[in-house]
Amino acid sequence: MQNGMLRVLLLSLVLLGAASLVQAKVLRVYAGKLNINSASTADLTRLPGIGEVTASRIVKERERRGRFADPRELKGVKGVSERVYGNLHEYVALQGESDLQVHIDLNTITKPLLLGLPSMSTGEAQSILNYRRANGRFSQVTELLKVPGIDQRRLRELSEWLTVVPPRR
Repeated sequence: MQNGMLRVLLLSLVLLGAASLVQAKVLRVYAGKLNINSASTADLTRLPGIGEVTASRIVKERERRGRFADPRELKGVKGVSERVYGNLHEYVALQGESDLQVHIDLNTITKPLLLGLPSMSTGEAQSILNYRRANGRFSQVTELLKVPGIDQRRLRELSEWLTVVPPRR
């Protein structure tokens, strides 16, 4: 995945996130780590609870310090409360390559978020939402193959961004 494309998508997700607040909560699944000593502002917005303003503050604090020596130092940045830190601490690292992946639940994703995915057309997004409306919950991502216009190649592309979170019992 190209970093530039990832940054554009994530910035889109942040900007369009407000639209999703009107509807049900969009579920996200996080995996991997983000190096807070090398991450850009856009990269930092991928962390749970971190918006563009707080991400910018984190970058400024890192520049002031030279680098973070301990992830808990993030709690000294305005906007990173104890609760926010509790939600993101397992996804941050102080060194190494960043490999944080954020997958959005296919059963809670909104149209604006779908449209933020790479190469997603309005028609394709609407087809996914129509299928979900007509058939209920997706049980797995591969069920996208039943959506008109989605083939194996497109399924592989979308699988980089989407997941299915099992319902709570």
